Amino acid sequence: MSNENKQPLEEAVEETIELAHQAIEQTRAEIARSQALSQAEADLAQSINQIGKDQDDLAARP
Repeated sequence: MSNENKQPLEEAVEETIELAHQAIEQTRAEIARSQALSQAEADLAQSINQIGKDQDDLAARP
């Protein structure tokens, strides 16, 4: 393969690698956001349950 043909191929490979790295980083960021959202949802559910228990306790008082 001549140098003329290698240069565009090497550039294309480098660009593909860079795009793959960007996709990996974007996926990691999306996973982190998803995990944070899941944790927030779990925390909210726990808070709602605690509020319900507190309401029940108040209602049970004479």
